[in-house]
Amino acid sequence: MSLKKYALVAILLLAAVISFTVIAPWAADPAHHVSSIEKTEYKISTVMTLSGGAAGTSATLSILPGDMCTPLAEQLAELAKYFLLILSALYLEKFMITITGYITFSVLIPLALVMVAAVIISGNKKFLSVAGKIAIIGFIIYLIVPASVILSDKIYQTQEDTVSQAIEEYNNLDVSGDSDSGIIGEITTITTSTIDKVTEFISSLMESLAVMIVTACVVPVLVFVFLVWIMKVMFSPGGNL
Repeated sequence: MSLKKYALVAILLLAAVISFTVIAPWAADPAHHVSSIEKTEYKISTVMTLSGGAAGTSATLSILPGDMCTPLAEQLAELAKYFLLILSALYLEKFMITITGYITFSVLIPLALVMVAAVIISGNKKFLSVAGKIAIIGFIIYLIVPASVILSDKIYQTQEDTVSQAIEEYNNLDVSGDSDSGIIGEITTITTSTIDKVTEFISSLMESLAVMIVTACVVPVLVFVFLVWIMKVMFSPGGNL
């Protein structure tokens, strides 16, 4: 093997070491993903407010006497469960922001570089295509979460007023009831106006739930499917690799 090949192998191995020891920690550092993390944390805070509002209102309605408010309380409790699922998806997205970069630059890219060095040493080029695919897969994995965060945030901004309206309705909602004293003791009732407000709050919650499902669940899945489709096209017999 010529001196030129030795130098090229040394450069590739050095690049693999740099990717593992320098770039991977940099990609995993939350300080380098401030914008994506802030956007995700804002959505997390919003979902926690909506989930707490639904659960709290449901609990308040459930302790009122009579069965008039039971359907509303049950519906709010069900909505609170869905918001918790969205909250879990957002936390997963937040963790993946840093994890995907670390996996890419600590495992996949170094592996691809080492395989290219092995091809140069052995002269067997059959692994060169595999190395290229591994590198491309690594970069796609690294781009999945940031791309989904950017796209979902753009969609969320167009429907942010809907979510803000639900939060405002919750802040202005009072379901403490009216107390009347009588011979049989103190009875707490809830007015028709309050029931109407609760119904409007549930309607706004459902609209907000739809927005959060699209932005926190559907969009990341669509981005993942799109990138997987790109990989299939590139790696197909008629593709570039």
